[in-house]
Amino acid sequence: AVAVSGGPDSMCLIYLLNNWINENKGKIIALIVDHQIRKESNNESYLIKKYLLKNRIESKIMKVDKKLVIKKNMNEARENRYKKLLRYCRSKNIFHLFLAHHFDDNIETFLLRKLSGSNFEGLRGMQYKSIKKSIQILRPLLSYTKKEIIKFNSDYKIFYINDPSNLNTQYTRVAIRDFLDKNKMLTKKIKKDFEKIENN
Repeated sequence: AVAVSGGPDSMCLIYLLNNWINENKGKIIALIVDHQIRKESNNESYLIKKYLLKNRIESKIMKVDKKLVIKKNMNEARENRYKKLLRYCRSKNIFHLFLAHHFDDNIETFLLRKLSGSNFEGLRGMQYKSIKKSIQILRPLLSYTKKEIIKFNSDYKIFYINDPSNLNTQYTRVAIRDFLDKNKMLTKKIKKDFEKIENN
């Protein structure tokens, strides 16, 4: 199973995995979680599903119960999304769940955890392979930057949607991203610090 939000990262990942699955005669399903935070999310989910269907990729839309959308922040959306994804995988005996986190995501996670006083293990960030609720989570794009992913999408004409909430600096992660974009020299040092920890 592949978590597909419709953004450039997940659309790149589903494209790559679908090609790999077709060559290896396997089965794949794209899981689209409608977080219901923005009013456009429902239409976006069906737009993604339509695109995937056109490319002969099976998909399923899963809507988060509106009762669970209280704070309307990224942490809440992430928790609701994981619960939906893992529950579906367990119900269908799917062992592998692919997520489209990339290198820049890991740098943001590293900085967020460093600011919150995380231990050494936490500072290693997201891993290529991990187990959650008996499901193996795989993140094959962790070595690639957002810039590289967007270029790949452009080269191969891969459709994706831009989520406007990714520009809202009221969200902590977006504020961190904005800070990193504006402080290139400091970002280089942070990346070096992260790579030292990651390689230990």
